[in-house]
Amino acid sequence: MRRLLLFALALLLEGCAGPLPRSITQPPPVAVSVRQAQKEVMRDLSREVRWGGEIIEVWNRSDHTDVLVLGRELKRGGEPREEGEVDGRFIARFGGFMDPARFPKGRMLTVSGPLIGVETHPVGDYPYRYPVVQVTAWHLWPQSEPRSYYHDPWWPYYPGCLWRYPCWW
Repeated sequence: MRRLLLFALALLLEGCAGPLPRSITQPPPVAVSVRQAQKEVMRDLSREVRWGGEIIEVWNRSDHTDVLVLGRELKRGGEPREEGEVDGRFIARFGGFMDPARFPKGRMLTVSGPLIGVETHPVGDYPYRYPVVQVTAWHLWPQSEPRSYYHDPWWPYYPGCLWRYPCWW
């Protein structure tokens, strides 16, 4: 009976575990920013990174898929801050084909994996250095619902109260 109770408790606790990979929720031991990687890629080559941000574009190649991301500051659990500071742009490289419909423009994405290099692509007429992450774990965050605020036009004056004095009941 005791073993059965312990087994049921273990299953219950396992069910409470989040679906996110640990490498998404936990930062790597040595944090490298996108800007640092742009400047000193050889020093940080093959270092594990955890970056996230807003999806800009998806490029399908013959053997991999590149997702261009506008890097943003991450919250404690790994979710990018929508209004967070921009850290730069990077490429999240997925092995094989990934349907671009899975990565709509504007959605928030967090990836982790080793830094494998820097590629230069134009942003307008400017040649931009994109650090490239070989994705080993990733999470596409759900779209946040816009908040709607209701303003009561009668507050703080309700029928039955004096116009100049608010009702506090």
